[in-house]
Amino acid sequence: MEAADREIAERQLGRHLRGGIEAASRCPHGVVQVIATPPLLPDGTPFPTLYWLSCPLLCRSVSRLESGDFRLRLRARMENDPGFAENLRMAEREYAEARARWAERMGAGEACERYFASRGGIGGTLQGGIKCLHAHLAHFLAEGNNPVGAEVALELGDVQREECGGDCEPFIRGRR
Repeated sequence: MEAADREIAERQLGRHLRGGIEAASRCPHGVVQVIATPPLLPDGTPFPTLYWLSCPLLCRSVSRLESGDFRLRLRARMENDPGFAENLRMAEREYAEARARWAERMGAGEACERYFASRGGIGGTLQGGIKCLHAHLAHFLAEGNNPVGAEVALELGDVQREECGGDCEPFIRGRR
């Protein structure tokens, strides 16, 4: 990741980033909105969230969805729409495969396989879990194949173009 992108992502998240972070997606204004994180941090700590939503506007907007009944509606859809549920299973497989490929490049394939064996869902959740809409949206924005993330994006609409001109600072300051 370029130093400028790393600095922006650190400001967006309000913390120092550890490890070989990559820019995984950019907002309509060209600013990093999703970072990809290695499955193991430099000290060997497992990090199950491969894609991390960094855009403070999107984080705030998704938190509003999480505080309402949106997850309940998505869970009902999973129970009543076999195609939606199957698409989530496919997204989970692809997510786990991407994490495994990164682990292999790090020389940590076996360790990650052990760490994440029971956490095959998006962001390290159990398979079929819809615990963190932020992680689902980040995966969708980075890879494009996550039905839960697609529904979150649809619900949010064009919030980045409507509420932001490409400067994250007002949203960063508003969070603190």
